[in-house]
Amino acid sequence: MSKALTEFGTEPSFPAIKMTDTSQHQNHQIQKATNYIQTKAEEIKNQYNDLVDLAKDTEMLSAFEKRYEPMTGKDYWVYESKESGKFISIIRPEEWTINTQPDDYHGHFKLSPDGTWIRQHD
Repeated sequence: MSKALTEFGTEPSFPAIKMTDTSQHQNHQIQKATNYIQTKAEEIKNQYNDLVDLAKDTEMLSAFEKRYEPMTGKDYWVYESKESGKFISIIRPEEWTINTQPDDYHGHFKLSPDGTWIRQHD
């Protein structure tokens, strides 16, 4: 290698090689990695919570006594009345009359092809 092409001195009389301070770059890389890991962990936590909610909803709706076979992709609403407990209906909340309206409304759902009940956010 030609001495003229080197970026550093090759003789003892040349100035000493000074190390560039890389701590700022290192800290930036560490912060970048930390942010990535925290973001991914939050995404996984949210996915887990969504899965827990899906399991709870599916368990709740699967336990109801049904007088008909729910169809995949159709809209269903969950109500509760003092006389009959919780039940699934194809009647929307606004379609009930004052005299027939159930006591409580528990949500709007669709049955997915995999058998899970997906809560619809109206």
